[in-house]
Amino acid sequence: MGAPHHNSIHEDEIDIKEILRTILRYKKMIIFFVILFGAVSAYIAYFKPNIYQSTATVEVGLQQRGYGAGDVINMAMDAGAVNPDTEIGIIKSRFLAKMAAENVDFSHRYFTTRHFKEIELYKSSPFQVGMLKGFGITFKLYPVADPKHFRLVVDERKDKNGSAWSYDKVLPFGEEIVTPHFHLNIVRMAPLKDASYRFIVSKDNFPVGKVSVSQTSKYSTILAISYEDNVALRTQEYTNALAEAYIKQNIEKKTKEATRKLDFIDKQLKKITENLKSSAVKIEEFKKGTNTVNLSSKAEVIIRQMSEAESKLEEISIESELLNSLYKKIKKGRNLESVSVIGIGRGNEALAEQLSALQQAILKKKELREDYTEMYPGVVKLRKQISYLKKTIIDMIKNLKSSMDEKKRLLEESIARYQKELNELPADERMYGQLQRKFAVNEKVYSYLLEKRSETAIIKASTVSRNRIIDTALYPGSPIKPKRKMIILVGLILGLIVGIALAFLRNFLDDRIQSEEDVKYLTDVPLLGTIPHIKTDENKLSVLLSPKSAVAESFRNLRTNLQFMVRKERSHTISITSTVGGEGKTTLCINLAAIMSIANKKVIVLNFDMRKPTLHEKFNLPNRQGVSTLLAGSTSLKDVIQKTEYENLDVITSGPVPPNPSELIQSDLTEKILEELREMYDVIILDTPPIGLVTDARTLMHLSDTSIYVLRAGYSKKGFIHNINELSHLNEIHGLGIVLNDVKADRHGYGYGYGYGYGYYEEGK
Repeated sequence: MGAPHHNSIHEDEIDIKEILRTILRYKKMIIFFVILFGAVSAYIAYFKPNIYQSTATVEVGLQQRGYGAGDVINMAMDAGAVNPDTEIGIIKSRFLAKMAAENVDFSHRYFTTRHFKEIELYKSSPFQVGMLKGFGITFKLYPVADPKHFRLVVDERKDKNGSAWSYDKVLPFGEEIVTPHFHLNIVRMAPLKDASYRFIVSKDNFPVGKVSVSQTSKYSTILAISYEDNVALRTQEYTNALAEAYIKQNIEKKTKEATRKLDFIDKQLKKITENLKSSAVKIEEFKKGTNTVNLSSKAEVIIRQMSEAESKLEEISIESELLNSLYKKIKKGRNLESVSVIGIGRGNEALAEQLSALQQAILKKKELREDYTEMYPGVVKLRKQISYLKKTIIDMIKNLKSSMDEKKRLLEESIARYQKELNELPADERMYGQLQRKFAVNEKVYSYLLEKRSETAIIKASTVSRNRIIDTALYPGSPIKPKRKMIILVGLILGLIVGIALAFLRNFLDDRIQSEEDVKYLTDVPLLGTIPHIKTDENKLSVLLSPKSAVAESFRNLRTNLQFMVRKERSHTISITSTVGGEGKTTLCINLAAIMSIANKKVIVLNFDMRKPTLHEKFNLPNRQGVSTLLAGSTSLKDVIQKTEYENLDVITSGPVPPNPSELIQSDLTEKILEELREMYDVIILDTPPIGLVTDARTLMHLSDTSIYVLRAGYSKKGFIHNINELSHLNEIHGLGIVLNDVKADRHGYGYGYGYGYGYYEEGK
């Protein structure tokens, strides 16, 4: 095979032209897919239910704790620091959802169909349903002529025992409907204007939409609570109900804390009151018995220092107890979300950070476990992280306990030293100092507890949440989803992409010759011309019927090119062949002969395709004798030459179909007949059999001055050019050239520019 011919045009330009040709060639298919996908996306966009969203914003109290050094009760009673993740978890919890749903009806759902779409009516339903039995069953309600009655239908379904049942009756509004499967009452609230309705009542009143909570910014204490639903009014109502429920539960939590603190204070007050009374009585009795009124300055200093040391020791003891409590909770691993390090000394930021990280990891794991199993990689990773954080916190607590034990030891040594100094004082002064110290401590604790009880009682009576609603949810005027224009646009784009992709796939899989570029790329054999569609009747000569048409002009161009193929001043013998039938070989023969005859050339056409002859049909001539009888020696040359209705154009038809056409063509008589015809005609055109089916054409091409190989655009395979390349290497084949037939306007690289429409023609050969 010869090397492919490469154009001088830049390769990028060739690619662009090929892309455009492919798109134009399959433009109907591309448009079909664009319309199809556009229609499907429009259908989806129309019937997809509207989704509305309402948003309320709340401020979360995240202020830092500011307890004084001696406010041990607040430290001990504090429930833990507030963080945004915890508050988000609370808002999204089922507990709060159930609390908020008490003010919004999700259990009764009413539907109707308008403009082919099913919509939910919510509070605009023209009837209301009360139900005692039949939860989860879908009922259909149809208006009847009497406005006081309705038709109730339940399609066939199965009960708990597997028995099938259905229901269809006309019933009055307002009366109890009792059956073995349901018990309900339907009350008409307004006229029933729609053709049909559907309703379903659920036993549980739980939200049907989606809740999302987010911080308005990274460091903001404001949370945006959003709720999505297919009913705009319900979206607004539930968002506000959720925000209010969040504030309410926060107040209830604080009231509960205040009650717990009051109980603790009351117990301590009862104990301290008894101690205070006892201390006062003992001091009075001691004064009366010893007449002691004042202490010496040395005794006062010792007692003051001893009191401070005892106070510090008591504080460390409380901290140590809280630390022990934290240690036990971490070891148990339960309810760690509300654990706090408040009250466990100061400067324990590292422990607080680790505890906060542990709480966040636990919350994240709980969120993941709602959707995934324990084996999910994210859950496994968090489980390992939680285990590591627990171990770290336990180690830190052990270190803190060790440090506190050392402080306690030092304080106890100091108190023992002060006690030794106190023991050196006179007995009366020592005893009086101890009694006075106990009384002062009890009095101070009593005053502190009274003050805290008063504060706590006021807090309980006027508790307000540190959280507050900033913006309530507004009624959503338009849906956020679906984005109908976007859906349709995406559908159109997808249709265009699929259409173009299939066009290029078809083009890639299509091994047919489509254009001149295909021929020029695959072979070096010259392209003598291209013939467009022939619109007129195939049995007529197009070039003679429309001499000024683009078809006629293309044959003139072919005639001109053929003139360059002959160097000798003698008759020009042209053989025309193709690979298979149907490539337009015979039509090319007769039109080429006609265009030659117009130029005052004596032309004769011989039909050597004796197996499937059609040439005589083109000229409406008889076929009783012809090439077959001539080569068989049954008739003479002058007897088979037939005149046509056109001047300068004669024909020798194929004659009757012989049993051995190949032997007849390959006989010496064929060459002698052609020699005789060269003396009589200027141009001899041989209509040969398809070369891909039989080898007869090769013999005739050997006897010709020029050999034309016909290819049909959109019909001939690219593999056919392999035959042409093989023929081009044979020395006995003279003047081999290609004519591309039946080129459509969109396949032609440049077009003809004559303005004539090219129809499609069907050709037997």
